[in-house]
Amino acid sequence: MNFKFSLVGALALGVHVASAQLTAFTYQGRLASAGTAVTGNYDLRFRLFDGATNQVAGPVTNAPVGVTNGVFSTAVDLGAAGFNGNPRWLEIAVRPYGNTNAYNALSPLQLLNSVPYAIQSITASNAQSLSLPLPATNITGTLPVSRLSTNVVLLSSNQTFTASNQFLGVVTAPNAANVFAGTFNGNGSGLTGIPAPNLTGILPDATLSPNVPLLSASSNNFLGNLTAVQYTGSGHGLTNVPGAFFWLTVNGTAAQASSNLGFIVTNNTTAVTITLPPSPSIGDTFKIAGVGAAGWILSQNAGQQILAGNLASSIGMNWVQRFGPGSGNFTGVASSADGTRLIAATSSATTGTVAISVNSGASFVAAPGLGAAYWSSVASSADGTHLIATVGDTAGHFGLVYVSVNSGASWTPVLFSAPWIACACSADGTKMFVASYNGYIYTSVNSGSGSSWVPYTSGSILFTGLACNASGSKLIACSTGGGAGGYIYVSGASTPSAGLHNWSAVASSANGSNLVATVNGGSIYTSADGGVTWNPQTQLNSVAWKAVASSADGSRLIAAYSGPGYVFTSADSGSTWLQRSGATNAQWTAVASSADGSKLVAAASDGNLWTSSQGSTSSTGTNGFLVGGTLSSIELQYVGNGLFLPVNHEGTIRAY
Repeated sequence: MNFKFSLVGALALGVHVASAQLTAFTYQGRLASAGTAVTGNYDLRFRLFDGATNQVAGPVTNAPVGVTNGVFSTAVDLGAAGFNGNPRWLEIAVRPYGNTNAYNALSPLQLLNSVPYAIQSITASNAQSLSLPLPATNITGTLPVSRLSTNVVLLSSNQTFTASNQFLGVVTAPNAANVFAGTFNGNGSGLTGIPAPNLTGILPDATLSPNVPLLSASSNNFLGNLTAVQYTGSGHGLTNVPGAFFWLTVNGTAAQASSNLGFIVTNNTTAVTITLPPSPSIGDTFKIAGVGAAGWILSQNAGQQILAGNLASSIGMNWVQRFGPGSGNFTGVASSADGTRLIAATSSATTGTVAISVNSGASFVAAPGLGAAYWSSVASSADGTHLIATVGDTAGHFGLVYVSVNSGASWTPVLFSAPWIACACSADGTKMFVASYNGYIYTSVNSGSGSSWVPYTSGSILFTGLACNASGSKLIACSTGGGAGGYIYVSGASTPSAGLHNWSAVASSANGSNLVATVNGGSIYTSADGGVTWNPQTQLNSVAWKAVASSADGSRLIAAYSGPGYVFTSADSGSTWLQRSGATNAQWTAVASSADGSKLVAAASDGNLWTSSQGSTSSTGTNGFLVGGTLSSIELQYVGNGLFLPVNHEGTIRAY
């Protein structure tokens, strides 16, 4: 629709100060479409300009505006700010009422004449003639005192208040000569500088500063130095008292350590985390004793490290080369639960040896009564008293199985000649298992007595590895198949698991739930459900993995490969692995672990045998920590430079 707008007239607001809209003026006009006057309701938009493009006020929208035969009249209020005495033009835009399309701006802009400018008249010099009431915002300048009512308070005069007065803000009387007389009523809130002798009654505790100690408070924390001639009571909970040491019982899940304070942790379900103090003094001592079944975790702060060299060695940080009797290709190694008793085997027709250590590998002696042979594998009970050693290999060498029930002092040959390649033993030594490279698995339930062995399976399976859980109720075996690959076999399962690979070794946690297996020329696989499902470790792939071992809980693992290759460890059940550079590059063939995973052994085909040790937590700062089991304890002393030295410890403690 095209509109033609013609101006009939514009009536300004005028200057009558009693008007309710002092800045409004009436606008009248005629509205036509295609030359024909229109009738109906319309939306009108008004904007004020000081030229063709610069808008100084508006927009103001009037809707609906009734139009009859083209004629309309409407009040327009653009405010006073846009009228400063300079020429002004008015823009009118129109659209049918209720229409959401854009407004149709009429042109040209309408020049406003003097009548709307009467808005300015309210600031004229003759404002005294205006009718009251006059809006205060329209008054400029300062009214003289003589024009004010006598009821108005003056700062420069003495005042007498005849009515009640409320001062809601701050009342300031800086002149010392100001004296208030009479009686004051109210609660006195906010008054200051009141002389104490003028107070009556007793102040309640709630009105006192929180800095005031109370006799009835359960505790008062004095942040400064406290001097007293005599203390009474047990003194429990005091810290930094020379020559004294106190203990605190913690049943929760976390606590902050303080200097010269010990913690007895009693939580049976969640390990209690004790965090070392961030800024101790040299010589400060800290103790933890684990009574609860869940044990404890000792956490470090940034820049701190615990020197764990005299604790049970942590997993694979440092390695020491050991030398046993004889020489040759190491093919098997096993450890007692505490890691102190080791048994190792080498394979050679002339120098092959079974050797035993009772000092964590510091020295070895040849097992009596066992001659040179192609020894292939060894296994040990938890206490190291029941041992197994097998003869045989994948190259066609056959031999017997030998068992000992007196820590290797004497040996008894059992079974028949075969390429026996792997063996396993329950924690108590009553159940023993052996597997051959030509498909036999035999078991014994009375510590390997000669007449107790019964066949578990037989066939053409090329077995390469064997493991069992602590009770001996669950057996895990793996096989190779040359180019076709082999399988992993779990007792109780109807079918083999994990798929076709050239499996080289297996290991099991004490409960048989956490399993780990290696592939010669492949990856490391882990299972957390007893062998139902297996997950490959893609980080370590396509290498000649030869050996793997597990801690009792399945969390700490060690694996090694040849090639020559390296030793890797995991502290999270095989999710991540770290190469341990302390163990040299070698043709690794066998590994073993103590039950807690803190003592490790790795052996190679070049005659090298290494054991692990660790001088401190593996990381400086918050990533490093100690873990103690139930009935374990430790005492640490701060020696400066962020270092804590264990001075006493009991039980199984792991450093991470």
